[in-house]
Amino acid sequence: MKGLTYTQLRDRFAPCLLHETTEGYVPVPVSERLAQAIWFDQRLQRGKLQTSDGRRVRVVSPGWWNLEAGPDFRRAVIAFDDDAPQLGDVEVHLRANDWRQHGHDGDPLYNNVALHVALWHSGGERPATTANGRAISRLIMSDHLDAPIEQLYDTMDPADYPYDLDSHVGRCEARLRALPAETIVALLDEAGLDRLHNKARRMTRWIQRAGIEQALYAGLMEALGYKHNKEPMRRLAARLPVARLRELPAAQAQGLLLGVAGFLPERTLAAADTGTRRYVKALWDVWWRARDEFEGGELARASWRLAGLRPANFPWRRLAAVAQLLSTHWELWPKIEAALTARREAQRAARLEALFADVEDPYWSRRYSFASKAQPKAEQLIGEARARDIVINVVLPAAIAQAAPEERPDLAEAAEKIFAGYAATEPNALARFTAHRLFGQRPSRGIRTAARQQGLLQIFHDFCLNDRSACAQCKFPELVAQFAGR
Repeated sequence: MKGLTYTQLRDRFAPCLLHETTEGYVPVPVSERLAQAIWFDQRLQRGKLQTSDGRRVRVVSPGWWNLEAGPDFRRAVIAFDDDAPQLGDVEVHLRANDWRQHGHDGDPLYNNVALHVALWHSGGERPATTANGRAISRLIMSDHLDAPIEQLYDTMDPADYPYDLDSHVGRCEARLRALPAETIVALLDEAGLDRLHNKARRMTRWIQRAGIEQALYAGLMEALGYKHNKEPMRRLAARLPVARLRELPAAQAQGLLLGVAGFLPERTLAAADTGTRRYVKALWDVWWRARDEFEGGELARASWRLAGLRPANFPWRRLAAVAQLLSTHWELWPKIEAALTARREAQRAARLEALFADVEDPYWSRRYSFASKAQPKAEQLIGEARARDIVINVVLPAAIAQAAPEERPDLAEAAEKIFAGYAATEPNALARFTAHRLFGQRPSRGIRTAARQQGLLQIFHDFCLNDRSACAQCKFPELVAQFAGR
């Protein structure tokens, strides 16, 4: 490849297909993102859509553009023939056979796809099927475009999608645009507080079932699972409760956590360095004695999703952090209570975060996996950003939940003040989606606190998530009107 230009290398590694045109016409480079934009904007003859297997198609909603792993569009609403509209995902490709070439027929992330969309036919194209064997209908957009592909290319800039344009906003955007900033801020603040108390109600149920320490432990495990591994972390917390771990040194707790999680490697790692071999032997010394206690209860490796994770976020590093926390901070609730009632209010949030951010492990602080080399510089096992998320999503709801049975309204008041005072964090995909639906490209209208970001998420779950009418029947604009008229 020596001497190749950037364009030549780009065409080899990230090819753009050239639309076939008449002689003498400059060819149009068509990327998959342009195909996605065509689907998103529904630049199709919508009354004539038909799948390759002859089914009529009506698109109620093209879905939400997914910027993360999995299908390109989530929660589309599509009707086939005379059937009622159904909710499902949509995957968009350039060529019909890309479904199989990209391996989606064996990937469970694509099991909920309702329609496979391709821009062009493929020679000898094969049906699309999911990993669980379900056949998926396919729509070829080139048969139904509402304008020539050259014209679409000239008038659509894929770099603007999905959030750098004023299309695809919700019906609520016009009503919110007419409101003063202080009304919007008040709406988001109240929605955020509602979300905090919803989490507190969930935490109350956990406390009633198993006590405050197990509830905090389960919430911590869930938070450290991020969105992809929350479920296996919850199951692990149930199978290996805090009462079983809290009296153990960190090394023994790691042996149990990694053993039940299914992460222990083979006991003989010939290619591993001395430190890894010694560490793995110590883990197996613990697990060998305890594994009969958990026979049949170990999690399958397939339970965990590792694709797309940063190495620093691998679940075995998070479990090592939990083991260290158990050996130093438990019981945790008295420490949380002390932080909430610290004399200086300005220090309370920092003290809560410090319970989780300052965690080190002699092995995992410098490694990402059993196969990796030790890094010259230690990397945090949890980190400040994740510690803040734990405080917002676990600790503060737990404090509000525990305040009632202890008859300590001061704890609930302190938790609400900390919640309201947190600066906004990096928004996740759902917060960005909801902000765009509500406000379009306008400035974020005062979304400068974590509480208001949480308010966006509460609005999403209350309204956007439950709407199957592409905004037509959503009741949130009515709520906005009534809120503004209070």
